[in-house]
Amino acid sequence: MTVQRLFGVMTLLGLIALACSGTAGNMQILDEPVFVCPSSTPRSTDTPAPTDIQPTIYASPAGWATRTRVPGCIWNGFVCATNTPAWGGVYTTPGYATPGSTSTPRPTTTLYPTPTIFVMRPPQEFFTGDALYTGGFSSPANARLRLLNINFLTASIGRDGISRNIAQWQVEIKNMGSMPYDVFPAWQIYVSTVETMADEQNGIWGASRAAMTEAGLSNPLEAVTLSPGETRLFTLAAYIPAGNPIRFTFALDPTTRADNLTPPLPGENLLVWTNETNTICTGDLSEPPVLPTPVR
Repeated sequence: MTVQRLFGVMTLLGLIALACSGTAGNMQILDEPVFVCPSSTPRSTDTPAPTDIQPTIYASPAGWATRTRVPGCIWNGFVCATNTPAWGGVYTTPGYATPGSTSTPRPTTTLYPTPTIFVMRPPQEFFTGDALYTGGFSSPANARLRLLNINFLTASIGRDGISRNIAQWQVEIKNMGSMPYDVFPAWQIYVSTVETMADEQNGIWGASRAAMTEAGLSNPLEAVTLSPGETRLFTLAAYIPAGNPIRFTFALDPTTRADNLTPPLPGENLLVWTNETNTICTGDLSEPPVLPTPVR
């Protein structure tokens, strides 16, 4: 059985599980996902240093000339200079006071401009680790999703005798709405691109019990209902071609399928992650976040 066919069977089981667990409104998100970079607070205007006034300079009187004859003094025809003040003499350099100089104040620094809000929307691929928000506009369901801890390891040889790997990852989902949110991560999220030694392969490689067991994971693959404000971390594993998983896709609307595609995707309104860390902007918004109106 091919991976696509196996995943098709899992898709059918997923539809049944979700149909039994809640209404379409509790599982369907039609709004596009967005990542909004938190705006940094602009630096305040620098306060200039206060004007610096130097203290007054006081100069003592210097030099001495006397009109009284001093033995051994050489006269210049008017007065005789001497190092020893004598009666009848005057200071040649009188004392004085000079006001302290005033320093030039530093110029005021111009206020830094407010940063432009950085927003990512489909068809852009989102980065791992970022908090993505979706729902709450066209759909009552409202969630925050985060892809984490992607890894892969060598797996056992497949039935077709071809080498393969196991991709392992985690997805964190928080119900941001006021109503229950029904989700089946093992069905809704899958590896969509694998980078092999030869090329990049696109497909649908979904989580399976066999891959989970071989990876040493024991958590169940099941549909769950998240209460308002509840956060759950799901750990999943899937068999993939021998290579590195570089893209993951999450079907936000699992109630419909694009049957015109081969193989049919497990839902619509697809959120695509790339296996890269965001180097453009980091950080999380304060919750509940103020999100831009979706384009969809």
